[in-house]
Amino acid sequence: MTEFHNVDYAKDGHVATIRIDRENAMNAMDGATRAGIRAAQEAAEADPEVRIVVLTGTGRAFSSGTDLKELTEFRTKHGMFDISVRDYKPIIDGITQSDMIYIAAINGVAGGIGLSVALSCDLAIMGETATCFAPFSNISLVPDGGLSWLLLQHMGSKRAFEAIAEATHIKAADCLEMGLVNRVVPEAELAEAAADWAASLAERAPLSLAYSKRLLRAAHTQSHAQTALMESEYQNKCANSEDSGAAIAAFLTKTKPVFKGR
Repeated sequence: MTEFHNVDYAKDGHVATIRIDRENAMNAMDGATRAGIRAAQEAAEADPEVRIVVLTGTGRAFSSGTDLKELTEFRTKHGMFDISVRDYKPIIDGITQSDMIYIAAINGVAGGIGLSVALSCDLAIMGETATCFAPFSNISLVPDGGLSWLLLQHMGSKRAFEAIAEATHIKAADCLEMGLVNRVVPEAELAEAAADWAASLAERAPLSLAYSKRLLRAAHTQSHAQTALMESEYQNKCANSEDSGAAIAAFLTKTKPVFKGR
């Protein structure tokens, strides 16, 4: 295991785990924690073996959001905009623009920017006693990290506005029903369930997963025709890949394919 400030980084085969470890502060993100997350992301990106990243927190929270004590000191010198653009955007971009698949394993509370980070991941699994919430109206702020867009995509405008305006904790079962997360498991089983899911995905074709991620991300802002054209482009890339040829041969011989990502 490697430590980056308040963040632990570990790798097992093709799976990397980034764990926010600031338990005494509900994993609230201060400057050191934000830098630690980015350092861990960069370590994963630099490792050609990593295909799947599990992002989670220690203890009672995935992350409760921005450290308000630090924010109080920081805003008088620089303003919130600097944190959002300088620190949080690179973390979000590190998830959404990566060809690795990110799984958020939501333990305890995911609030504020912590929720933005969790929902930016490609997949999400949640402990059954965990909650998500957007606390911004409690402190006269607006959502950041693209949370307005993320909630709108999942919940529709009325439910998204209600979640933002009332700052209510959304229970795991409701998060599952609304499509905010893919799976809900008992809290005690969360880490193992996330690791098993990641390991299973890591055995699948890396090019297929990476290109499918790109297609879905782009489809939010494209027409049907544009998306179909983009699919054709990536289908040709996949069809001409070593992995696809080997997988088709394995299918014909009834053997299990081993994907190499090329």
